Amino acid sequence: MSPANAPDPSLVSNDLFRTGSFAAPRFLLLALTLTAGAIAVDQFTAPILYSSSPLWAAIACLLLVWRRGDIPSSVGDLPFECTLTVGRVAAFLAAHGTIAFFARSTSGAFQASAGVVSIEGTLLAAGKLCVLAPTLILFPPAAWRRIARNYFPEAIAGLVVLLTFFPSRVLQSVWPWYGQGLGRFVQILARVFVPKLAYLADSNPTLSGPELDVTIVPECSGINGVELFDYLFGVVALLDWNRLRKDRTVLVYFAGLLAMLLGNGIRITSFVVLGNHGYSESVSRFHISAGWIFFSVVFLVYLSMTYGWMVRKLHPAAPNQ
Repeated sequence: MSPANAPDPSLVSNDLFRTGSFAAPRFLLLALTLTAGAIAVDQFTAPILYSSSPLWAAIACLLLVWRRGDIPSSVGDLPFECTLTVGRVAAFLAAHGTIAFFARSTSGAFQASAGVVSIEGTLLAAGKLCVLAPTLILFPPAAWRRIARNYFPEAIAGLVVLLTFFPSRVLQSVWPWYGQGLGRFVQILARVFVPKLAYLADSNPTLSGPELDVTIVPECSGINGVELFDYLFGVVALLDWNRLRKDRTVLVYFAGLLAMLLGNGIRITSFVVLGNHGYSESVSRFHISAGWIFFSVVFLVYLSMTYGWMVRKLHPAAPNQ
């Protein structure tokens, strides 16, 4: 007996994968796997390149493409076929090696700017995204245009992860303005219940009440709630990716970020009000641990309000079924 599908001899010579339509597009899964692995190696070899965003963006695209499953067998009238050759993979690996070597050899000159809120630090953070560039080598432009047409939602989701899933640097940069706005917002809400509440403007504003003073520091910015929302929303999106209305999902995601920040303002307001009505000791003791519970509840409430709008409605079964 001989196997039903004999291996193609061309795989041994020049092509790693040649595919038309699969339950999962193996050529693209392989490209994204190579990208994620190469980024991880780059960051291990040259720590100055370390950034969570590119790696998780590549992993997010990989998981969503895998979750997508079957794809259209054609784009227009042309079969959707891509080839990943040994030569392109070698050029891809060489490009990553060059990036890692350059970053490692020049890390001393840029180390002082790493993690610093400054023009140099921002440029360095943007430069870390260069580890995504070699992926373009893996396919010719025509193939990338076909991939973009078929996997546009997955590409947008990867871009969202890349730009918004790790917001600590952004919040740190805007804290001098955001902190003041948050303090004023809390003061407006809390003064309804604490009329003698005073506002002390500073880089970390303080709300001074008769029984408890509350200082709003960067750790109170709501970043923990935003990150928790990112992770939980990402899990929901991955599990229900094939049922989601992608345009609505993007709107719900960004509205959810605003909802978490608004919820954080209400959370701090509750601390100010309760702390100035005889519960100052309890607020001081439990305000950190209670934050995770509060943000989880806000997420569940928000998801229950928006989930049905995001998900495609199933067609009802026929009466005789």
